[in-house]
Amino acid sequence: MAIDTRPQSLSRRRAAEVAAAELRAFGAALASLDDTDWARPTDCPDWTVKDVVAHVCGQYEELSKPTVLLHRLRVARRRYPDKIALDGHNQVQIDELGGLPPAELFAHLQRNGPVALKRIRLMPGLFRRISTLRFFPESPLQESNLGYLADVILPRDTWMHRMELTRASGGVFDVDDHDHEIVSQVVRELDQGWQRPPLRLELTGPAGGVWAIGRGAPVESVTADTMAMMLHLSGRDGVELPKDSPLSAARVVF
Repeated sequence: MAIDTRPQSLSRRRAAEVAAAELRAFGAALASLDDTDWARPTDCPDWTVKDVVAHVCGQYEELSKPTVLLHRLRVARRRYPDKIALDGHNQVQIDELGGLPPAELFAHLQRNGPVALKRIRLMPGLFRRISTLRFFPESPLQESNLGYLADVILPRDTWMHRMELTRASGGVFDVDDHDHEIVSQVVRELDQGWQRPPLRLELTGPAGGVWAIGRGAPVESVTADTMAMMLHLSGRDGVELPKDSPLSAARVVF
């Protein structure tokens, strides 16, 4: 495989296609769950499969109805004063939606998901430039604006949670071209924040590829399974890396 030295940012059109493909994939993953799967623990500490689904449903609901986001932020400040804004907000999502039966959660996503994606496609530039630090000051993104949150972080977050569902249930994680786009954007952020000597990163398996990380000719090489590396970069248990590995402490926001 050729080395792609600089993964490119997605155009708005391609970002919309990737987001739509991931929403469909997440819906298919939900449809494959059986009644016992919803209570299974996931890679997210203290979250069951149902909690993860409630969180994802809440994300799309808030993009389809922005006033719901503001409501949950207010509730989180009052109900969870010891949590950072993002964690408190996520917990309110689960508080409000986690009690719904699985069929209603599935219907909730089917109802709000397409509306959220349509709002993202039509979002004016003025709104896309709004800083996400206004809502989540302790959780800066690589690009802290609503456009980046909607185009890149939303499908990436959904993708990671889909992986958690399939890992928890023992299901199959289906991969197509849009998965490679999501992985490529993760690698792009890894490269943008890289402070160590340059390296060659080879991610194997579906959605993988070979990239040069850092500036200049690579001086070392890391090879790992794509999905395991994505889990590692997100801060979850993933690939086993030596303590002296250049990627041992590397993290990317999911």
